[in-house]
Amino acid sequence: MAAQNLDLQRLSLFGGSFDPVHNGHLMFARYALKQVGLDRIVFVPAAQSPLKEHRCFASDDARVEMLEIATHGERRFKVDTYEIEEGGVSYTIDTVAHFVGRYPQAELFFMIGADQFEQLDQWHRIDELVGMVTFLVFGRPGVALQPCEIEGMTYLEVDAPLMETSSSEIRSRCLGEQSLYDLVPESVEAFISDRGLYTDLD
Repeated sequence: MAAQNLDLQRLSLFGGSFDPVHNGHLMFARYALKQVGLDRIVFVPAAQSPLKEHRCFASDDARVEMLEIATHGERRFKVDTYEIEEGGVSYTIDTVAHFVGRYPQAELFFMIGADQFEQLDQWHRIDELVGMVTFLVFGRPGVALQPCEIEGMTYLEVDAPLMETSSSEIRSRCLGEQSLYDLVPESVEAFISDRGLYTDLD
């Protein structure tokens, strides 16, 4: 489902595998929304991340549906399937260029974890990307913020509790038939259970 083409002034993209989306993702998005004064956050599930060797465990449709369920009722959260529709490896520069064309008047931000922030110098066409967005950075447990020295890069730290939840932890708990209480929205946990997701990770 594509995000609606509204007159937005401050728009942030939130990319990732979302395999599955969890409460940590939603918490950071809510903190960023308030602290940066964003009009909209667009969750963009990746087809295939360039820096991850494995493909997603859940299907594209399942990941999108979990995002739709998790963001239901939050009017400033939208889900956009641009990267999935494009297919192949999802390069952020291409996604950002797409949204620049779609919302030419908007100020664009891109949400990222501290661990990924340290790897920005490995990103495809990063010298171009830093001129197109302001990065919104949130911490991860045990990862001190160490920005790469990339000319022209701008970023803001979002003051939010450390996100201790991870999608890999959730998949492991599903494999061990453990509760996901307080890790994902109840509606997402029900969806995972009903579909039998992450019970076989081979």
